[in-house]
Amino acid sequence: MADDDQLQTKKPLIEPLSIQLPPMVNVDKTIKAQIIQGTKDAITLLQENELLDTELTFDAILSDPQKLKHLFTVFRDNIDLFAETVVDKAGDPIVDETTETACGVTLQQVQKLLVSTTARRIFVANDGKVVVKKQKKKVKTMMFFTKEVTVKKKVKTKPGADKFDVMKRILGFDWQLDMLEFYRDELPDAHMLVLGDDVLVIRDVASGREVVEVHHEDFKKVKEAVGVYFRNVVAHGAAAIPGILYWRKDLVGTFIKVMGEKAWDFFKREKSFFDHCTELDNPRIGIYGDVLTYIAHENLTEMNRLNLDRLDGTINAFKETFGDKLPEILSEPKFATDILRPTVDSFIHLEAKDNEQFNIGCRSAVSSLKTEVLSFIKEVQNTA
Repeated sequence: MADDDQLQTKKPLIEPLSIQLPPMVNVDKTIKAQIIQGTKDAITLLQENELLDTELTFDAILSDPQKLKHLFTVFRDNIDLFAETVVDKAGDPIVDETTETACGVTLQQVQKLLVSTTARRIFVANDGKVVVKKQKKKVKTMMFFTKEVTVKKKVKTKPGADKFDVMKRILGFDWQLDMLEFYRDELPDAHMLVLGDDVLVIRDVASGREVVEVHHEDFKKVKEAVGVYFRNVVAHGAAAIPGILYWRKDLVGTFIKVMGEKAWDFFKREKSFFDHCTELDNPRIGIYGDVLTYIAHENLTEMNRLNLDRLDGTINAFKETFGDKLPEILSEPKFATDILRPTVDSFIHLEAKDNEQFNIGCRSAVSSLKTEVLSFIKEVQNTA
């Protein structure tokens, strides 16, 4: 089988991320009133047991994301207190978030209702700014004639309410309470439209800000390049996106297949390193694998002088000998001229009747260099 075929049939090292949407909630006014009263009763019970600040009211909690998040935490940590009040239809205590309560909703659904209520309050907090908009209006000019003119009209903006309407379907997780101000103030509508449900893999504000820095049109190109792994990219922030856009779609797929999740670290590398990788073909990419996430281009240049079989044996020998220390070694540019170059020269000229004999000699040679290499790296680091 050809090398390219072997690369295609190799089991992927990565699985596409799946997204779990918040549970759907469709309740009438009676059920909603029961949920509200049940939440108020839970707050009271926690306060009576000195587990929640007695000054906190239901309204105050729902107006502050961190207070609501704290309520969820205290409730879960003290679920035993609710053995008689939070029960299923048979009257048994509920100990998970997916069993329906006596009123027909799950704790997950209750959480979504509360998170959504808080989100709406946060989103609309800045609404109401008066702006002047232009619009066309028909006016009479004569008894039987009208014409269109452009007039100015003062209106109150509702950007927060509009954004809530777009996002409410995906709101409902407690961790999103830390993200509400980011959603409202920093996540552009254009990004929301492009990302859709994939926004749910952004789990912290820092990663969200990385995502926002990328032009929304670039996300469309990345989606085309990585396919089902787009969510994986977004979940790791956005620093890998310029690297993904550097490569052809087929090579992007190759890097992902051989590196798995570590491919994103490779794509985060500087463009100047990619310029040294342009001659790599699929077989070499397969041999290097995640070594490409840390190897200095100087060391890559030296390694590339070996043919495929000897490159494979050399990389394996280095991994076997140095283990977790290998990234530290191969990321050092000075290693190329001082040690790696003469080593590669010797491997190019090493006489061996077959690959197996070469691999034995290669492992022996690399192993014999271990003390020298580690001393060299330590010395370089001490003089840096």
